[in-house]
Amino acid sequence: MNILPRRHFCAALAGLLLVGSHAASAATSAVKVEFYDSFAPLSFLDDQHQITGILPDMMKEILGRRMGLQVTMEGQPWARAQLMVQEGTADVFCTLATPARQAYAGFTKQIVAQMQIALFYATDNPRKAEIEAIKTVEQIKGFRQGDYIGDSLAETNFKDFPIDFSPTIETVYRKIGAGRLDLTVTTDLTGDSAVKQLGMGDKIAHIPFHIGQATDFRIGIRKSLPDADDLVAKADAAIAAAAADGTLDRIIAKYTK
Repeated sequence: MNILPRRHFCAALAGLLLVGSHAASAATSAVKVEFYDSFAPLSFLDDQHQITGILPDMMKEILGRRMGLQVTMEGQPWARAQLMVQEGTADVFCTLATPARQAYAGFTKQIVAQMQIALFYATDNPRKAEIEAIKTVEQIKGFRQGDYIGDSLAETNFKDFPIDFSPTIETVYRKIGAGRLDLTVTTDLTGDSAVKQLGMGDKIAHIPFHIGQATDFRIGIRKSLPDADDLVAKADAAIAAAAADGTLDRIIAKYTK
């Protein structure tokens, strides 16, 4: 049995302590967050092409100010933004915790924002009365439905439906206004904002549409990030605190009132 000389032992111990200190300092201190770049008022590009909106402001508050992380934010087409988190070229997004997304991201239990689902249609649609009578998902099959690429509502609730997909939600409303589509199903907050920005408030209406799915936006952190579970737990605590002191409500009011 070989015994290390004292000086060799001390050197080895110092090396182990150094490795340990490097491991401790390797904890995540910076994250890259991806957003849908055309989803006002939740997330959209401003006049300087910087991502802004309810969710970016919330991520600055929760991840940045309260968790002390250096936060880099980008806006992308939604399908690409999700793929970046899945592939590990980005770290965080804020969205619905669908089974497909939970396969590669851990989500907070705490909700940062919650919206209602609504069915949008043209006020001059010849089948307006029939559309307004829709109560179930199955009834939508008889209409020309549109949606934007990457929308989890379509992927989860209308998987086998013949949906016309467009790059942005604005394009969907233009098609509805032109009579090329009958309807789309999305959240009331984002739908109303898009219709207003397009100046189509007199052409597009909506009704509540209850399809049994929560529209709870949560923070998702890619599981391949070394300390992802710890970050999710810290994010839960930060969200709870930001909700309790009214910060999250104030952020929502900034873009909706």
